[in-house]
Formats: sequence, C-alpha cells, structure tokens
Amino acid sequence: MKKLIVIITVLYTVAAFAALGFISNWFRDQLTLGESVIVTTLVLSLPTVLILAIVAYWNEHNQWFTLLLVVVILGSSGYVIKSHHDAYGEWLPSPAAKDIETSGNATLNINGINSHTLSYRLELHNPGTVAHREFLIVTRDGQERRIRLPIFDDARSGYVSAKTPGDWIVLQLTTDANVVQAETGRFLLVHKSFRVNLQTGEVTILAVKSQN
Repeated sequence: MKKLIVIITVLYTVAAFAALGFISNWFRDQLTLGESVIVTTLVLSLPTVLILAIVAYWNEHNQWFTLLLVVVILGSSGYVIKSHHDAYGEWLPSPAAKDIETSGNATLNINGINSHTLSYRLELHNPGTVAHREFLIVTRDGQERRIRLPIFDDARSGYVSAKTPGDWIVLQLTTDANVVQAETGRFLLVHKSFRVNLQTGEVTILAVKSQN
C-alpha cells in the first residue's frame, strides 16, 4: 500500500508541475482565463495531495485516507482535463511546431520633450493551436520589447492574415508617454482593447467584444 501511495503521488506531482510549466510557458507569460482556471486547480490540489499522501503513508491500515487521496487525484485530474478541453478543444496540452505570423511593422510618433518614433507589430505564435501566444513587439530608442497580449482566449478563435498592420493591431497614445492603448483590428475575429505599459510590460484588458 505504501508503494502505491508513493507512486501515484509522485506521478501526479510530476504531471502537475509539467502542466503548470507548459501552460504558463514556464511561468514567463500572463495567463488567459482558461489557463488561470487550470493553474488554480493544480496549485490548490498539489498541497492537498501531498498532505493526504503523508497521512495515508503513516496510516496504511486506515484505507480511507488512501481512498481519499485517489479521489482527490482523479477528481482534480478530471476537472483539469475537462477544463482544458472546454477552453481549447483538446483533452491534453501538446507541443506544437513554432509557427509565427506577423502583422508587419507600423509606427507611432510620440511628441513631447523627448520626441521619438515607436515601431510596433503583432505576432501570432502557433495560431489555432493550444500552444498559441500573441505578442506585441515594440521598438523604441533601439530597444525591442516583447509583451504578451491575451487576445485569443482559446485555440478556436479565428483570424484573417493582415494586409496592413492596422488589420490586426492599432496603438494609440495616452497622457503617459510610457503607456499606450492597443486595439485589435478587424481581421482578428475578436475585438479587444488593452492598456499597455511599455516600461513594465503590464497589460490591462479594457474591453472585450466578440465579433459575429
């Protein structure tokens, strides 16, 4: 019984950490709604499983603890798999070849004491797959910065290839020289606007409106 407890606990822990790393791009990217649900479930279930495993290990004659451990592992695994399917149309995360499409470069003139031109583009990484990521690439003063924008909530979101950068993304100035407002274009089949801090990389969703 102790061997079973150790095996299932180790397997679940390894699988949970691998899923957390894969979904969050090894904790480098901002999470979308579907990813947040999965990550929250895994983060809450891991300490629960470890505590139950320790109790069950030292109380091997009380099989109820082992049964409860199995129930928690199966329940959280089932919920994560179902949530992943609901969000992305696939039961499990799977690596995808790196496919990148770009809007092409656009420019934005920033006037003021330190007037300069900002160059930007939107990149879609692995579009139409579970591993999709959307990045705003901004270049100013010769420095390039990559900022993830949570544009597509799931892999089923559609788009049309951009003929001009504005078909995918348009940046507008704000009163803060380090902050811009980004709005998706008509060729992305979801309309969103963001407040983007170019200095810190912080992104705030301002509006979401699905296009029919």
